[in-house]
Amino acid sequence: MAIAYIAAVKNDKMKKVLLLLFLVAGTAMAQTGFVQYEAILQNMPEVEPIRNELKDLTTQLQQELQKAEANSTQKLQDLQYRMQKPGVSDEEKQQIAQQAQALQNEFANASKAAELQLGVRENDLMKPVLKKLNEAVQAVAKEKGLKLVVNASQVVYSEPGANISMDVAKRLGIDIQAEANASASGN
Repeated sequence: MAIAYIAAVKNDKMKKVLLLLFLVAGTAMAQTGFVQYEAILQNMPEVEPIRNELKDLTTQLQQELQKAEANSTQKLQDLQYRMQKPGVSDEEKQQIAQQAQALQNEFANASKAAELQLGVRENDLMKPVLKKLNEAVQAVAKEKGLKLVVNASQVVYSEPGANISMDVAKRLGIDIQAEANASASGN
């Protein structure tokens, strides 16, 4: 009898714990919204000049890399010609091979440096825009009493009203009507 009583008490406690977990999970879900982060970001007026600047920088860096590549190619051809001359010692051939390898490494490093420069510039330019967008998301989330906001690309299903994209866009003074309606119908 005592064992049955203990089992009943444990079972009762387990039910209470499970009920509490379901209540907490349900409350958390009710306090969750989502936002179409990329759609809003792409429609922010600050993004177009950044796109243009990055496009110009990309073109400039590509031109510089093309010149460097042409220069490296010419130097490599000169080295190859020197290596094929009669009477070139094994030591000279080894030095020429090292010079050729150094040229190839120099070009690879220049290419990596260009990519890094472009990435750093993009981060520098986008930082204030992303900050503005994040602040708008946070403000709308607080207004709506949301504890969690996720990107719409991660949402499989949501209740109506969980999409705060329109409110965020409105706070930023942009129109994402077409994107918001198209995405909302997919959820």
